[in-house]
Amino acid sequence: MMTVLYFSVVLLFSTVLAIIRVDYPFQNSSLPWDERVNDLVSRLTLEEIQLQLSKGGGWEGGGPAPAIPRLGIGPYQWWSNCGRGDVAAPGNATAFPQTIGLAASFSPDLSYRIAVATANEVRAKHNYFISHDIYSGRTGLSCFSPDVDVLRDPRWGRNQETHGEDPYMSGVQSQAYVRGLQGDHPRYVRVSAGCKHYAVYAGPENYPMSRFDFDPQVSMRDLRMTFLPQFKMCIDAGSYSVMSSYNAFNGTPVCANKFLLTEVLRNEWNFTGYVLADAGAIENVINTYHYLNNSVDTVAACVNAGCNIEVSLGAKVPVHVSGYVQMCSSVTNKQRQC
Repeated sequence: MMTVLYFSVVLLFSTVLAIIRVDYPFQNSSLPWDERVNDLVSRLTLEEIQLQLSKGGGWEGGGPAPAIPRLGIGPYQWWSNCGRGDVAAPGNATAFPQTIGLAASFSPDLSYRIAVATANEVRAKHNYFISHDIYSGRTGLSCFSPDVDVLRDPRWGRNQETHGEDPYMSGVQSQAYVRGLQGDHPRYVRVSAGCKHYAVYAGPENYPMSRFDFDPQVSMRDLRMTFLPQFKMCIDAGSYSVMSSYNAFNGTPVCANKFLLTEVLRNEWNFTGYVLADAGAIENVINTYHYLNNSVDTVAACVNAGCNIEVSLGAKVPVHVSGYVQMCSSVTNKQRQC
């Protein structure tokens, strides 16, 4: 399941080059996406899967996901942001207001038009970068936007990235942004949107604890009324991805939380895209929360909870993923869970 979801991104948003012309079903654009993705994944070796899962989403040693020349697939760097002027990170671009400023307009149409302009710049830059073999951070088409967290704690350092305190308004504005980023063409996608940070993320920044080890104790009523409605609306708009947050939720790190990532996101909301953990969140399961004590069990717990890939912070992540992939290759009960 993990590889199928992830490689839907590779198929749709990587540079698929006719390096070696072969006649595989995944190259047939008239077939359904699921059929093409399943065909592609079935042709990958264990080593190729390992590299695709551990590369493409980090700054130091994290990307790009390497090319697979025998299948005509080029390299791809999927770490990218499409909000608050982040498009300018790899060069000049139009800088629009922060999300809190867009919310003050009370205009979904304005958010939509800004998203369209942003996506066009991201797409144009991506085309330029790959034509010059540049695959550094923020050169891809997989956007970590929009931010649909609610502003609940004034101590949080990212309140300006939210639409404010109203879950409904955040949902409406986020739907417009997703549609503007991705477009409505039946075959081609401008860029891939990503609803973040799922969920219950807007805690304190450094006092009395860091957001990296924040463990809010939230009632089901507050969760359903405050922290989830805007994500449901963002997903209903067709977002291809969801980013799980750093924090824990009622004692369990979100990227290892099966209730949030599988029971709610996939079973209740029928989300069929991919879930990626925020930068370094999987490492935090060990290093910050001490929820588990080794890399293989940690990655296995996150994958089995419904997390598909990680935004890596360094070269440590491939070691984690490598261990898990090797574990999955053996004939064990855990292989069936993979």
